[in-house]
Parts: sequence; C-alpha cells; structure tokens
Amino acid sequence: MSSKKLILIKIGGSAITHKNIPYKVRTESLKRIARNISKVKNIRMIIAHGSGSFGHTSASIYGGRRGYKNRMGIARVSKDAFDINKIVVDALIKEKIPAISIRPMGIITAAGGMLEKSFFSSIEKMINQNLVPVLFGDVIWDSKWKSTIFSGETILSKIAEFFINKKYNIEKVIEIGETDGIYDDKKRTIPLIDKVSWPKIKKFIEKSDRPDVTGGMIHKAETALALAENGVKTFLIGNRKNSFYSAIIGKSVKGTVIK
Repeated sequence: MSSKKLILIKIGGSAITHKNIPYKVRTESLKRIARNISKVKNIRMIIAHGSGSFGHTSASIYGGRRGYKNRMGIARVSKDAFDINKIVVDALIKEKIPAISIRPMGIITAAGGMLEKSFFSSIEKMINQNLVPVLFGDVIWDSKWKSTIFSGETILSKIAEFFINKKYNIEKVIEIGETDGIYDDKKRTIPLIDKVSWPKIKKFIEKSDRPDVTGGMIHKAETALALAENGVKTFLIGNRKNSFYSAIIGKSVKGTVIK
C-alpha cells in the first residue's frame, strides 16, 4: 500500500436521510453505501457526510450559519449533527470498517465563516494506522459570528488542501448523492464539468425551481472545481448497487466528473 495514496468520500445527506421527513434515516440506502465501502481494500480513505434532515431541520429554526438565536437552539443543532454521525459510524462498523468519528468543531475554528485554524494532523495519524476517519457537516465556533456551519463538502475540501500540501496523492473524491450526478434541463446526467463549461451550467441550475437543490448543487460543483485546480477529480454519483465500487476502481459509471 502506498503511504501517500488517498481517496476522499462524501456521503450526501439526501442519500442517507429523507430530505422532507425530519430525522428519518434512509436505512437501506445507508446499508448499501456501507456495504460498498467495505469492498474497498488497501486504500486509505477519509469519509465526510451531510446531516440531511437531521441538521437542516434544527438549523432552519435556530440558525447557526451566522451566529445563533439562543444557546439551547445551537445546542440542538449541534446534537442533531452528531446524532446522524453516530448512525453512519454504526452502519460502517457493522460492515467491518474501522470507522472513527471525528467532531469537526473540535479540530476547526472559523472567522467570518472562513477557516481560521485547523488540527488535521490527528486525521493523518489515523489514516496511517489504516483507520477510517468519519467527519460530518457541523457547527463551527466562529470568532466573529459566534458560530458558523461548515458543510461536509467544505470540511472535506479543507482536509484535501491539507493533504495536498503534505504531498499525498489524492486519487479522487467520490460524492454519493440522491441523483446520478448533476442533471441538464432534460434530466440527463451531465458527464463532465470543467471551468470552461461551468458558467453555462451554473446559469441553468440557478433557474431551478427547487432552491434546496440549487444551493446544494452549486456548492458541490464549485467546491469540486476548486479541488480540480490541484489536479483532483471529483465524481458525483448516485447510490446504485455497483456505482461506488466502479468509481473506486476506475470503471465507467453513470455520474458527473468534475475536473
């Protein structure tokens, strides 16, 4: 096993929770993801996941992205994010994956919504023991706003920057979502997005009549395009039976590649 070879995995909140049903887990979908990840051998992995209808439900009431309304409210947002993480880690451990939960608020601080300080060396020590760190979208303490919220994509992108600077070979980022990548106006998967094609695609997404999807897809794509500047490809795929493992081993898979 190459000591510098690494794959980053993002599990979308919509793939593991029912988006429109608060605190409802998509149990079979989560089991399928865990089974597929368990097939990966001799590759170091870091996983991050969204909180779906867990974190979004309480955050929509109490805030957190630019400060919070009251202390009990932000405590609830924090608890909800951690609750779904425990469920994900339990599912991974059941499939014999040595998953270790890492609470982002304990290793990251922010200032005005931007990364201020981080302590990612603990993650490096874990992967070098062949453990699988599992992070998640979380409340982050902010020196200007009291708190902010970093999505799973944001956290994974900051971790990627750290490991790129440490000269690790990040082979790819794989994002498992509700859909087979990003769709065009005819609901067909867009196979490739790069910095040339993105402005036109972004305009279409902005016209979407589903604002929850609009912000999410733009955020995913622009985070991935930033990583592409460092030569890291991102694969956005659905939770089909063989999609994840095919993407891992380099086989053709239905989804969107961002490079």
